[in-house]
Amino acid sequence: MNLNNKKISMGKKKKLSSGSFFFFCSGIIAGFFLSIVLVISIVCLNPEGINVYFNKEKIFNLISNEMSRRAQEEFPVFIKEVRSEVPSLVDKYLQKDFIKIGDLEIGGYLIELPDQLLAELEKDLRNDVIYYVYKLLDELGEEKFVNELSQSITGDVLESLFFDLNGQNVSIPLTKYYSIPITIWLE
Repeated sequence: MNLNNKKISMGKKKKLSSGSFFFFCSGIIAGFFLSIVLVISIVCLNPEGINVYFNKEKIFNLISNEMSRRAQEEFPVFIKEVRSEVPSLVDKYLQKDFIKIGDLEIGGYLIELPDQLLAELEKDLRNDVIYYVYKLLDELGEEKFVNELSQSITGDVLESLFFDLNGQNVSIPLTKYYSIPITIWLE
């Protein structure tokens, strides 16, 4: 018998009364209107609107970390693409017969160089240019260069942000006829 009484008492749930629901809803509505009144009063007390301050150093660190990450991900792919195009670019800019040597004069004697020697000189020069371009690209791929590149880009972005956003007024529409002016400051 005792076991049946426990089942019956556990099966009953406590119902929420309509008065409690009314107070809950009225609290939410009152909170919403109170927050709107608070925002409007802040804006009315300060005719310039709300001032938002950003720390320049934190923005610099955030942008720098993101640029370093992106550069380390994308720069090797870029270098790989450039490496694949180097031979065609060398052929394009070092066109055939770019070595023009007529007669070579040494010690008063004229020496005519054979075409095979000139072709070998051109081939060696093309190979040397390709080798040194590859070597330069390998040096660019080092972490030091990537960090310098990301620091340079970060500095340019931050300078642009400071120039464009510092003291900038932004209006956020609150209602159809009223908006909240926000002034952005970088410090």
